[in-house]
Amino acid sequence: MSRTAVLPDEAAAGTRLARAGMVLALATTVAHAGNYVLNLLMARWLSPAEFSDATLMVTLMAVVTALAMGLQMVTARSVGNFEVAGLTDVADRLAGRLRRWAWSSGIALAAVLILTAPQLQQVFHTASAWPFVVLGLGMPYYLAQAVGRGALQGRLAFGRLAVTFLVEMLVRVGVSVSLLALGGGVPGVTAGLTVSFIATWLSVRSATARRSLAPKVRATDLTEIRAYAAAVGLLLGAQIIITNGDVLIAKHFLEPEIAGAYSALSLMGRAAFFLSWSVATVVFPAAARRHAAGQNSDQLLRGGIYAVAGIGGLCALATGLFGNVFIGIFLGSTYRNLGGLLTVYVVSTTLFAVSNLVASHYLATGRTTESWALLSGAVVQTVLLLHWNHSMQELVRAQLVAMTVLVVLVAVCRTARKSSPEPTVERRTSR
Repeated sequence: MSRTAVLPDEAAAGTRLARAGMVLALATTVAHAGNYVLNLLMARWLSPAEFSDATLMVTLMAVVTALAMGLQMVTARSVGNFEVAGLTDVADRLAGRLRRWAWSSGIALAAVLILTAPQLQQVFHTASAWPFVVLGLGMPYYLAQAVGRGALQGRLAFGRLAVTFLVEMLVRVGVSVSLLALGGGVPGVTAGLTVSFIATWLSVRSATARRSLAPKVRATDLTEIRAYAAAVGLLLGAQIIITNGDVLIAKHFLEPEIAGAYSALSLMGRAAFFLSWSVATVVFPAAARRHAAGQNSDQLLRGGIYAVAGIGGLCALATGLFGNVFIGIFLGSTYRNLGGLLTVYVVSTTLFAVSNLVASHYLATGRTTESWALLSGAVVQTVLLLHWNHSMQELVRAQLVAMTVLVVLVAVCRTARKSSPEPTVERRTSR
């Protein structure tokens, strides 16, 4: 069968994409806001040391989220490409194969967390090992749901995808707040995370329920997918290091109370990244489908950069003017004097968000140079954090320097691309 692109009228498709993207953006903003409220309640109801432990669980979840996002991105691009070629049944069969791999990986990850819980407690100086066990129980469900979300994303089914984010947030906030109110502490918060993983899996399973007698996926297709998965792993490995390395290093090197204060700072500082996350979620599959159809997506990238930079700029301006006020309102008087550091953190986060958008856009088209630049930025950040870790000020300064270097690297890569195009990771052939 020939893989000929079959796309609807470009203008009409663009209008539908914009509307669906707005729905997803609204839903993810609400979901992130709900999760944010949960974190703010933790900061108020828990002591700084307890909040540091709770944030560690959330940070470990974020590390796993990056792995889940890898599955989601691979599924989204592969499913989208097959459907552009008119091979919907093959896309279904591929999603099923990836789902089985996700379950196996999730069970292995759960075993690691549960069996090494005592050692993890010692490394991160937590009050109990049980939260690691509770978090591990949810891993298989969380990785499995990522494949379903990727299928929805690849089909540009942003409405159904949006519902899954809302379900995840509502269950997580509801269960965690209830257990916190009952005195559940850090184990209660972790239980809320695990229950939300299971609820998300059920929601995604319902949204993607399809029966298909699809033909088998070709071995050459699987080889292409494995190559692309390695490229995605490069990008997400860099994301894991950049977005979570500072909190883990602070947890290890700083006193528990100071580490808790830094966790609160990072919580508010990352808002710019979470608010811009829906932009990358829309740009990635749209760029992949346009690339598969032989169309250019540079204009899509420019619009995404403007949106992310605008969101980050507004956040930086707001924290610069009212940072201490926001911190006092949302986190309490314990953290009130962190406003100046918060503005710097937001600027660093915005620089990363723009770089990440550019890298993920080009990865959607099969190009990896910007992903390597992101990994280089992660290495620079890690080296600086290991050198400057005696105070919160040093940690924030290290990130600003590293993210400035990262933006320069990504800009150089993008400029060089115009004069010397890079070969793609894979190119589809006839079936």
